[in-house]
Amino acid sequence: MKSNPSVKKISERKVARTKKILAGLLGITGVLLILSQTVPLFRSYLAGRIELLKESIMKDPLPESYKEYIQDEFAYYDPGKSYFENLSTNAGQLEYSGVFSYDPRTKSTKEIIVNKSYDKNMFLTIEGIDIEKVQITPNVQSDKEEVYDQYLKYGLAHFKGTPLPGDGGNSFIYGHSAVLSFFNKHSDLPETIFTKLEDIEVGDIVVVEKDNNKIEYIVRNKKIVSPDDFSILRNQGDKETVTLMTCWPLGVGTKRLVAVAEKL
Repeated sequence: MKSNPSVKKISERKVARTKKILAGLLGITGVLLILSQTVPLFRSYLAGRIELLKESIMKDPLPESYKEYIQDEFAYYDPGKSYFENLSTNAGQLEYSGVFSYDPRTKSTKEIIVNKSYDKNMFLTIEGIDIEKVQITPNVQSDKEEVYDQYLKYGLAHFKGTPLPGDGGNSFIYGHSAVLSFFNKHSDLPETIFTKLEDIEVGDIVVVEKDNNKIEYIVRNKKIVSPDDFSILRNQGDKETVTLMTCWPLGVGTKRLVAVAEKL
């Protein structure tokens, strides 16, 4: 009995198709097995490189007052002396004369004031991220590391040359951040309180206490900027704002974490 050629061809095609499917499945399985081994290795390698980077840019020497606490742990990171020198240069170029901000409470405009002689401590509260009455030192000369470092030990600093909260325009306030391994054990240190800034959300309320008055703001924007972005000093149109800044990523500080809050 003769075999049917057409049936034989169909059978051969089925066998070939089955072989291709099996080869494909085996290939996919092989790729998945390789990935299951290489991905963890790559992540481990990347984590190691990040730790080396952290060590290379760690603030050194550590403040004497905190050496007894941190021992061999990572401490905090400085936003950068050259960064603040450039910020100060740009702040000096800002023009406020004849510039006005809109006050939503009085529904009127007011001229922006830059009071460089104000010397009373202010206080910052952001309930949404568990920051309560942290000291803000006003008019800190921020182009000198030895100056701003001594004030940041007690909390936050207001950047001299920008308006104070309540005086219109954009008030600029900054502080240190810390790697979480350090901050989780020493979260009560005012010097690293802005580690919590990473958790701030649009819509959170920011309260600044100044001269026994409370000035309320609402967070409108949260962003990561490069160290050469000096636009964060500028006024946000005719709105009265406060800009909060720290280093990011926490413990690395290659960029800046910024939250902009608008006066209510």
